[in-house]
This record gives sequence, structure tokens and C-alpha cells, in this order.
Amino acid sequence: MTTQVFRVLRVHAGTSPVARIDAVDADGHDLRLEVPRDLVRSAAPGRLLVLQWTMHDVPGVVAEPSQAQAAAPDAASGANQGRPDPTAVDQEFMEMMARGRKAATSSPPAAQGRDINRELSTLLGGAGAKGKS
Repeated sequence: MTTQVFRVLRVHAGTSPVARIDAVDADGHDLRLEVPRDLVRSAAPGRLLVLQWTMHDVPGVVAEPSQAQAAAPDAASGANQGRPDPTAVDQEFMEMMARGRKAATSSPPAAQGRDINRELSTLLGGAGAKGKS
């Protein structure tokens, strides 16, 4: 049985027969619990909510693994299962960024000696910059 302790942040008990308790544990994990409104009479912000829970199989139903369980790598194998080494990926990224910075520091040959304002004015069909003829 798992026991968790949450600090109540809010109690939403309007005209509905269902109330919601918003709480957070010491690790910052949120809990939102909907219960019959009559059960939250003593609930108030700042109080502690102690939750004990367990998981059980439903009799006669075979549980299928969830997507998270199916996608999770086998921790016992310790293998990356075809994934590249994270250190190698980091190194490749750093090399790529260094190449990108070198290329960005020098202006491309096509851009050297161009008057971008004049080209834009020509493309837009304008008469040129203000004050110039």
C-alpha cells in the first residue's frame, strides 16, 4: 500500500453534488480529487490529506500494458537499444553550432556591396527614399 501526504490548496464545493480538492505533496506533485460534497466538510486550505492506495487487477480482465510501459526501455538490459551515445550527440551538436557561428560571422559574397534599401524600393516600385531624388 502506498501512502502519500498532500497539503490542500483549494476546495471547490459549489452547488454541484461533487466537490474537488486541489492539493500538492512535498515534491510538488499535484492531486485533484473529486468526491461527494458531503465528504469535504472538514477540508480546508492548509490541512493535510493523507492518501493510501494500491493497484489491483480486475478479476477476469487481462490488463494490457499502457503506452508508457510499452515505450519504456527495459531497465534490466542497460542497453540504449539502437539509440546513439548521448555524449556523442552532444559533441556533434557542439561542432555543428561552432560551424554555424563561423559561417554567420562572415557575410555571404552575394550580400557584400548590395544596397538593400535600394533593392527593396525597386521591388516595391517606390520613388526611392524620402528626401532623395
